[in-house]
Amino acid sequence: MAKTTRILIPSDFTVDSLHFVRQSIEESTADSIDIILVYGNKSSTSASELLGIGLEDQLETLQSESFLKACSVIYQRYKNRRLSIFADILGTDNSHYLQHYLRGQSVNEVIIPRDYTYKKKTRNFFNVANALRKVERQTRSTVSFKEQSNIGNREIGLIE
Repeated sequence: MAKTTRILIPSDFTVDSLHFVRQSIEESTADSIDIILVYGNKSSTSASELLGIGLEDQLETLQSESFLKACSVIYQRYKNRRLSIFADILGTDNSHYLQHYLRGQSVNEVIIPRDYTYKKKTRNFFNVANALRKVERQTRSTVSFKEQSNIGNREIGLIE
């Protein structure tokens, strides 16, 4: 049984950001790929927000119908690769936390989009790509960090 490659990619949960997912899948030689898309949203200190809004609620707000449809198209296009894509929200840009997160999620590769402007969808948004660049400089790890250019045109051909 082939080992699964786990790839973490910062995302703003827009269709444009899925370009990096497709590019990562095409560049990978693994038969089985797990992709973790992460959005940076610093945790609130408001008690009512902390009690009332869970991860699923936040993801539902952040992910549009077109984004979810584009993810389905990717699944269909690469169904022979045993692909999974899931979303998560990081509540801090603390480098120690991020190092533990990468280890805990068994991440093999971090793909950092270069020259991509993330859409700020929440009040407490932070740029996960910048936080991960700091982690890369601060640690020696078994995780491979790669910068990925947004080559080609902006049309990624996901919605057919």
